[in-house]
Amino acid sequence: MSRSYRIEDNNSNSFIPSYSGTNGAVATHSNLSSMTAYNILNQDKGNAFDAAAGAMLVEGLVNPQMFGMGGEGVMILKPRNQNPVVLNGNTLSPRKFNFLNLVTRGFTEVPDEGVLCAGVPAAFSSIFRMLQLYGTLDFRTISKYAKEYAKEGYPLHTGIINQNKFGLKSLKGKFIREWKNSAKLYLKNNKIPKVGSLFRNSAYANLIDYLGNYEKKITGSRNNKFNKLHDAFYKGDVANLILKYSQKNEGLLSKEDFENFNVKFEKTISEKYGDYQVHKTNFWGQGLTSLMMLKMLNKQKIKSLNSAGDIHKFTEILKLTFADREMYFTGKYNSKVKANHLLDDSYLNKRMQLIKDKAIDSIIPGNPLSKKSLLPIENDIKPWGAGTVHISIIDKNNNAISCTPSGGWIRSNEVINELGFPLGNRLMTFYLSKPGHVNFIAPVQQPRTTLSPTLIINQKKREILSCGTMGGDAQDQWQAQFLMNYIFSNMPIDKALNEPRVSSEHLPAFFHPHDPNLKQLLLEERLSSFISQLNKKGHKCLKTTDWSEGFILCARKQDKIYDAYADIRSYKSQIFQAQALAW
Repeated sequence: MSRSYRIEDNNSNSFIPSYSGTNGAVATHSNLSSMTAYNILNQDKGNAFDAAAGAMLVEGLVNPQMFGMGGEGVMILKPRNQNPVVLNGNTLSPRKFNFLNLVTRGFTEVPDEGVLCAGVPAAFSSIFRMLQLYGTLDFRTISKYAKEYAKEGYPLHTGIINQNKFGLKSLKGKFIREWKNSAKLYLKNNKIPKVGSLFRNSAYANLIDYLGNYEKKITGSRNNKFNKLHDAFYKGDVANLILKYSQKNEGLLSKEDFENFNVKFEKTISEKYGDYQVHKTNFWGQGLTSLMMLKMLNKQKIKSLNSAGDIHKFTEILKLTFADREMYFTGKYNSKVKANHLLDDSYLNKRMQLIKDKAIDSIIPGNPLSKKSLLPIENDIKPWGAGTVHISIIDKNNNAISCTPSGGWIRSNEVINELGFPLGNRLMTFYLSKPGHVNFIAPVQQPRTTLSPTLIINQKKREILSCGTMGGDAQDQWQAQFLMNYIFSNMPIDKALNEPRVSSEHLPAFFHPHDPNLKQLLLEERLSSFISQLNKKGHKCLKTTDWSEGFILCARKQDKIYDAYADIRSYKSQIFQAQALAW
């Protein structure tokens, strides 16, 4: 043939484009938020933290089925020439959030929707404090893109409308029957709008405009300006609107909850694998599960999922890790078990002794204080929530951020009419039925969460890698597989992302009352040849469609080259319009 383009077999080539450049890298779950970040970096001359703040405001508008500004903003920041730091943008439970206040209303568990499972919205606090300490631009500048999209409109993508359980098709009846404000904003005469139709959120535009105009009037230092802007939201008119809504619907939030609220900066929890230092949050998030799994995988010399034996061992390691997550991960700061106990080598070595040729058929946490295994616990474990977006950015000055905003999605609560977004439902992760459990319902406490941003440094290669994904319980299942491929097998990023994945449902499902599906293992179709062997080991395997397990985003700088990647699964699953940029 005389064609000038290739005709060779291309089956081994990546579906994921590798975007490279020399000035910066961005990966987000929306093309509009990616372009916002790009414009803030290049036109407005901001840094990675300014860009992440602007992108987060856009994500809360254009992916409302996965994140809204009534939710949380959890991040790992790497300022130039400084160590990584966690911005703990988690919510806090109200002072009235206690056993009696829910039981006397007839609840046996914390509900997974409505005002009773709503904590103080943390996303705006995260943005204000990040800009205050690490940004260079003012709020008006970084928010102008979200304001324009909200005011002038943006095309609705298929995820907003069609995503199972979280999209408008699934929520239409609820909106019409109960959540009239949500119906007013998202439905047209009680009908679902078409994919690609223009959507406006004037209330959200007005809120951004209000905060920007308020900022104009503030004088003094940058520190003072953002303190005042924080007060405008949490001690002023915005808080009063939220409190009015909560009180009208018999919620628990109070003025004191808002006035005393603030996000925190914390040290990361990190582990080194070869030359790679992997940084995660403490175990109020679930990132520690990746660190635990990677340590055990490394000890077992598992580098990728190329055989039934390796898939079996990976799955058993996952089960043991997530059993410890259920038992010990908590938002309490006075927990007896600490992250270092769970990462202890001698403890993990004893845990691995439970791995046999047959699949573990129950949920077996260990005791890291005595380094022993415990008896299996009951199966009625509280499920954790889903719904998240991710933002990874590295700028030309080596500032980097891994940001995983979540919560406040349109399934969690009714839209507050004057603000254009709902409150979150993160408090559903507390137990109401298990007094004495580390996550028993408590006032003024951060809930445990599945949010898991990742930031990795390899000084030998002069490399910074930011990555993350949505996916509830599966966030670290998927990230651990990607990092295993990338670090242990030394695969290029696109190949490490392309590799077929598994997901275990041996752990709790997303929402109460769904119990864990013990021994159930999902395998992407390319791994289906191993199903028979795995079933003989006691697993209950299900073949899933290829390109369905995970929605990872990556931005990297290695020496002088920037590159960015958006997992093709985001597009194939039609949840996000994920976008990666490098220039």
